[in-house]
Amino acid sequence: MAVIPRLSWNLRVTPGDQELIDRAVSASGLTRTDFVLQAARAAAQELLVEQAWFAMAPEAYEAFRQQLDAPADPNERLQRTMAAPRPWQA
Repeated sequence: MAVIPRLSWNLRVTPGDQELIDRAVSASGLTRTDFVLQAARAAAQELLVEQAWFAMAPEAYEAFRQQLDAPADPNERLQRTMAAPRPWQA
């Protein structure tokens, strides 16, 4: 199994930020590195998802919206699923 190299970061923080982060680290049970990486990764993913968009003509959007709002066609698989006993009712 190949070893994935890890890079080193050097961050400058205020004493107040350090105290806040260390309190959160202590509550999380993670290391400071894992906590900061987890928070940075989540923030990066959220930002990229927010910035992902696409453009379409108003007519195409209306057709797309109507398909989302329309009920599913009752095919055989859907009918079997809906007729199956519910696990919480068994």
